Amino acid sequence: MFKNRMFLLLMLLFSMAQAYGQQRTITGIVTDESGEPIPSVLVLIKGSTVGTTTDLDGSYEIAVSGKATLIFNMVGFKGKEIATEGTSEINVTLQEDSMDLNEVVVVGFSEVERQHLASSVEELDMDLIKSRPIFKLEEAFSGTIPGVTLMQGNNLPGSVPGTISIRGISTLQNASPLVIIDGMEQSLTDIDPNQVKNITVLKDAASAALYGSRGANGVIIIETERGTTGQFRVNLHSWAALHNPIDLPDFVGSADYMRLNNEARSHQGQSELFSEEDIVAAENGNYTNTDWLGSVMQRQSYSHNTSASISGGGGVGTFNLMLGYLNENGMNRLEGSEKFSARFNTNINIADKFVLQADFYAHRLQVDRLNANTNGHGLYQQAWRMNPTQQIFYDSELQDNYILHNNINPLASINHGGSWNALHDRSTINLRPKYFINDKLSIEGNVSYLINKSAEKYKRLTYKFFDGDGKPVEIWGNSVGASQGVSQSQITARAMINYENDLRAGQDKIYILGGTEIMNNTYTDYREFSKASFFAKVNYSFDNRYLLEGTARADGSSKFAPGNRWGFFPSGAFAWNVHNESFMSGLISSGSINSLKFRASLGLIGNENVAPYLWQEVVNTWGWTMRVPNPDFSWEKQRQYNFAVDLTTLNNKLNFTAEYYHKYSYDLIYSDFPVPPLTGSYYLTSSVNIGEVENKGFELSANYADRVGEVDYSIGGMFFDNQNRVLKAGYSRADTLIFKDNQDMIWYEGIAIDNYFGYESDGYFQSWEEVDAADAKLPNTYPGDIRYVDQNGDGVINDEDKRNLGDPFPHMNYSINFNLGFRRWDFSFLGQGVGERLGRLNGLEGYPVLMDGVNNNLGAPRSYYMENRWTPETPNSRFPRVWTGTSPNAVLSDVWLSNAAFFRVKMLQVGYTIPRIGRNINSVRIYFNAQDAITITNWEGLEPERDGGNGNYPRMGTFSLGVKATIN
Repeated sequence: MFKNRMFLLLMLLFSMAQAYGQQRTITGIVTDESGEPIPSVLVLIKGSTVGTTTDLDGSYEIAVSGKATLIFNMVGFKGKEIATEGTSEINVTLQEDSMDLNEVVVVGFSEVERQHLASSVEELDMDLIKSRPIFKLEEAFSGTIPGVTLMQGNNLPGSVPGTISIRGISTLQNASPLVIIDGMEQSLTDIDPNQVKNITVLKDAASAALYGSRGANGVIIIETERGTTGQFRVNLHSWAALHNPIDLPDFVGSADYMRLNNEARSHQGQSELFSEEDIVAAENGNYTNTDWLGSVMQRQSYSHNTSASISGGGGVGTFNLMLGYLNENGMNRLEGSEKFSARFNTNINIADKFVLQADFYAHRLQVDRLNANTNGHGLYQQAWRMNPTQQIFYDSELQDNYILHNNINPLASINHGGSWNALHDRSTINLRPKYFINDKLSIEGNVSYLINKSAEKYKRLTYKFFDGDGKPVEIWGNSVGASQGVSQSQITARAMINYENDLRAGQDKIYILGGTEIMNNTYTDYREFSKASFFAKVNYSFDNRYLLEGTARADGSSKFAPGNRWGFFPSGAFAWNVHNESFMSGLISSGSINSLKFRASLGLIGNENVAPYLWQEVVNTWGWTMRVPNPDFSWEKQRQYNFAVDLTTLNNKLNFTAEYYHKYSYDLIYSDFPVPPLTGSYYLTSSVNIGEVENKGFELSANYADRVGEVDYSIGGMFFDNQNRVLKAGYSRADTLIFKDNQDMIWYEGIAIDNYFGYESDGYFQSWEEVDAADAKLPNTYPGDIRYVDQNGDGVINDEDKRNLGDPFPHMNYSINFNLGFRRWDFSFLGQGVGERLGRLNGLEGYPVLMDGVNNNLGAPRSYYMENRWTPETPNSRFPRVWTGTSPNAVLSDVWLSNAAFFRVKMLQVGYTIPRIGRNINSVRIYFNAQDAITITNWEGLEPERDGGNGNYPRMGTFSLGVKATIN
């Protein structure tokens, strides 16, 4: 036994010595075509994780063994692969690659060279995104990617700015795109933009089908920053910003309010409340004239952000520690939010061919609001409900003697209504081992764990209110409490194999990906659902002219009924690189055309973004069935095709892309479908697959970049539209689907899914004679009320007379960007617009009345309404008469729809870069930025990206000053 062990030990030592003896050092210098050295070029041993980077003089040194091949990569240059056999010195000249065709694009669980892509994939320009202040990553998608829209209605601290839509909405469920961050399914809002390396958007079925059941709404893939071998670097980015409301209402003053109130009561045969003496006193400034909205906006809103990263690496691996802090302060002392984030990404080179990517992330969001305003908007809704004749305080000797108006006083809510605080914690662990079997074949895994936790607390101290004589009238009692939200944990395990190889002496290239995945989500309220998947993808480039993509994925989800849990989602794509054809050689050599590609794709993807257990029966505590089980409940599916052309011309200065797509969604999931009354219960529902929806549209984008002397500039733009249409609302095309929770929405063939369904108007009733003579009218109609069209001529105005009035979706979307660089100065402009959108004026943004369903009293009407209301002297006005109480005017009709098209200057920025300070500070950039500062619109409401309402936290224009520095 001892001899055997000694023999094995000697053999091991001999093998190690032999390997050591074979190891040698390769040195060299990397330069550009003009002979200038290129620093920071990445030099990797192909098929391994071992690498280094070039120094400032372009030199490098790397230890290799055996028949190794070195890969030289640098952004903006064409990569090179050189064998090391028989030499110890390799000097390399890299050619500029302005087309960047060899750029590697993340398209799912793999990477593909852009020139070999056949599907619709877009990348966000992170250099432009990270050079300006962004609070939440969703904001980066406004006007930057064709086909992607974000409607942002307010700037409430601690909230999600809006929902991103990729190529329209085609579901009754959550229509948000799937977000994958470093291979994990996560939330977009949590991510600090400064920690992001690149963002890829998968728009068509051929690219998104790899995610099968989750790809119907599009996929956003994010990679965060990692360290680089041989480089130690510290990045700092800090900015501070001031916010000014840009959508505040112009309410009437006391005198006009009195006139409107008297006018409404007079129309309705009621006694007037205000005398002429009161009105004259108000006009002369001798009457209460309270600016309630101004009273609750107590301070200038401001925010600041600081992020830092420390990265580096050596032979053992690389690391990147990223820290972020964002503070947003609202318009009073209790409003605001704080976000802390820490991310640690590391690559550990366990062996030459074995690397482990280990990522750790922690995020905490603290949201501070009023106890009477936990949703962030309630305080402003209270302020809108008040009218200017109401005082904040009594005229008494008591300090802060608040007047309660129906137990409401917004200023008292700030100072004595108590505070509410919420904490949202997210932590993730993400392990991704990868083993290179050889330089063509690798296997990798992914095990990740995510946990979300939340908690809230509130506190209100006892406060006693007195009347003007000092007598107690109301007590806001002591109230203290705390609760913990439902926690969610998600564990994902994935195994994959990747194969990439050149065929036919480098003329062809093939990419093969195969894998399997399981995911389990568990909630502390005893909900749980699981998914399992198998997937495969092949990309093949034949002679770099004809490109083929094929994807197949099978998904199983516990959310669906047994027997219907598995879905199969295939897709295919074809592209033709016309510029590589011989008949194009003349145009290519002249620079007239640099690249030309035609693309086409077809695929099936799914949507299972619904709550679990919907197919099961629900029984209440009395034993009554509330939801009927549906054993046929299954996947929502979407079939999509895409045609596109990509063109680069004028010596790589102009890039142009045009796309046309068609999405057909069927078996839509409706989780609250009413069961016919034959079952004996109006409230009986079931979850069903019902209906069909079509989305089709086009996308155009172009960018021109050039250099004139010392000036670098680029100008670009995009233009796109999406048309949404219901093809089938029920089980047949003749069916109509009425939503019991929204009487203003109804589905039938030919209309958009979120349509405005209401009455068409035909002017106003001008006199009592007209009212009395009309049979077709709603109850309580007065002169000055809207005359509705009796569509079927039956002499009655009812639901049979409602028509499709349009949809709220943004159409004819466009954006313009311009970037200029001169020596150390840079300038950027981004403008974004919507050419066509139909918005709804409702709530106090449109009506003069707070329609609370009880009193329907005047709030504080907008001056715009007062100046455009009906009176006997202005019979053809824009809006109906002023009213209180029940009125037929407050139903959905075309009167309350308005043009919400707009153009907005999203960003104006000027910066100055100091290239180097001392030996360690590589660069410092100082910039000034203005966001959402200018809006051009004819919208009659307040914010064209938001429909009307009874009060919202305002939309803000942001003005910031920032500094970025790099130390290495």
